[in-house]
Amino acid sequence: MAAKIRRVWINGQRWTIRRCRVSPDRWGDCCYETKTIRISDRLTGEAFLNTLVHELIHARWPDLNEQAVRDFADELTGVIHAEGFRDADD
Repeated sequence: MAAKIRRVWINGQRWTIRRCRVSPDRWGDCCYETKTIRISDRLTGEAFLNTLVHELIHARWPDLNEQAVRDFADELTGVIHAEGFRDADD
């Protein structure tokens, strides 16, 4: 699968979101230096949504500790999923 790229604004800064291959032991990552979020192209559905939300939280609030990011991402993903949003193809 070719990388999918989207550009977004987060906290007044232009970021790039890439769906691409990442290390097999990761679902995604967030690089402040390059303003890039990478999400594994292996993910779909709720796992994709949770990872995207997780990395967006990192990008917006870089000082937030990992457990807080996980908890917030899980809560937001749960609400979004419960409201019926699934993926871009729905």
